[in-house]
Amino acid sequence: MSDSKIELERMYTVPLSRAWIAPRYRRTSRAVNVLKEFAERHMKSSEIKIDSELNETLWKRGITKPPRRITVKMTKDEDGLVTISLPELEEDETEAKSVEPEKEEDKISTGSDSSKQEEVENSAVSQQTETVNVPDKKTKQPSMKSTKKIKPQKKSE
Repeated sequence: MSDSKIELERMYTVPLSRAWIAPRYRRTSRAVNVLKEFAERHMKSSEIKIDSELNETLWKRGITKPPRRITVKMTKDEDGLVTISLPELEEDETEAKSVEPEKEEDKISTGSDSSKQEEVENSAVSQQTETVNVPDKKTKQPSMKSTKKIKPQKKSE
């Protein structure tokens, strides 16, 4: 952005559904045009610049499948130049995305943990069901309607 002061800054969720009316091989380019038209209409300026990160987000899924809607931040300089960019994520959102769930493989198992794992395995086995072919009364043909629970087999130690 230039050294000019920011005159106006707004957040918008832009519907890009009109881009899906275009032929499949022109949808994302039409989505870019829809975004520019939206900015021109709402920010009252004809000079519009799309940020490179926003452009990559629009083109991420290719030319045939642009997003249906996108949330953007539009800033207008005192010169009348409108810059459209992705909104900055708040600290809470970035922390939530960066924290990855721990895998069970990474945990170190102790004696009490192994008994918990056995309980989980036993409950998983007890909840399994099996589909049985039962003939339908009217048509006399097999159907996949009924299910029966599989009894867990006890381990002999």
